[in-house]
Amino acid sequence: MVPSTLLHPKPSFEEFIRTCTPLLKIPELEEHMRQRVRQIVSELLNFQSDADPVGNLKQFIQKDENFLGVLLALTNLSQEKFLRLLTAQRFAAGDFGPEWGAGRVYKKIKDDDEFALKIARLFLEGRNSQVLAEQIADFYLEQLSLPDNWLDIVRDENIIGNIVRKKLTGEYIDQKGEYIERRIRRLLDELQAKYGIPHTHGQVALLGKEIDHVLPSLDDPYVMVMVSYMETTSSAQTSRANEQQALYQKVIGENVRYPDKERVFVNVVDGAGWLARRSDLKKMHAGCHYCLNMKTLEQLEAIVLRYVPRRFFRNDPEG
Repeated sequence: MVPSTLLHPKPSFEEFIRTCTPLLKIPELEEHMRQRVRQIVSELLNFQSDADPVGNLKQFIQKDENFLGVLLALTNLSQEKFLRLLTAQRFAAGDFGPEWGAGRVYKKIKDDDEFALKIARLFLEGRNSQVLAEQIADFYLEQLSLPDNWLDIVRDENIIGNIVRKKLTGEYIDQKGEYIERRIRRLLDELQAKYGIPHTHGQVALLGKEIDHVLPSLDDPYVMVMVSYMETTSSAQTSRANEQQALYQKVIGENVRYPDKERVFVNVVDGAGWLARRSDLKKMHAGCHYCLNMKTLEQLEAIVLRYVPRRFFRNDPEG
């Protein structure tokens, strides 16, 4: 095995792609999400219904915060679109305040029976409401239609399992991103314990931008690391790639002005979302001194040893 302290040159774009991981598998996260699905499905299967459709749906969404997400999945509505529909409903009632966040909506459903009834009626009767028709485009309003047999669907373990997984997709992606950040922090913590080199994150005045990981300090950054793992695509990727190219150019300019202080900009980028947008990924690869991914992350140690001056080593390996 090649020692992690041996610094490799930046790979070509084609070589970099060959080491990427489109859909990262994290065993502990997979098991956690498997248990989350089982728990929600179990709660759904245990739900006791009554004869009143509106009251029945009210009880359903009040029983568990996750159940509202299941309804949204059944109607193919995203949480964001649902919040927009609630804003339109409030406008129709003369309430022109700012949009409510998901947390406030969930709490209000749980604590306010009248509001919970209003949400239940929105799902059951909203598409036929003349009042709402004046505020909401037909294209969106017609999505407010639960299948007549929605209770049967939530009691079918095979069907509801897939619906719950769809509902948890955002949570799964967020937790995967947090895992990657933790893995990088853990690696930097290990380097700090080994060599005594501090690391932090925050606004770097040199770049006028918040940087994910900085060594040794925000005031005197020598190694700056930006991290982006994406499994889905977004137009924001182009903006990010352009922005990080601009940051890279600032670092190059700083190195030209002060050649005795060689600073380095590192991109950690991976995931199927980036691989699907090759032109943006190519910018991310070009816009840094070193481009790493989940399989080459260990190269951070060699980069840190090469670019952080020895005076910041509290435990100098050569001392």
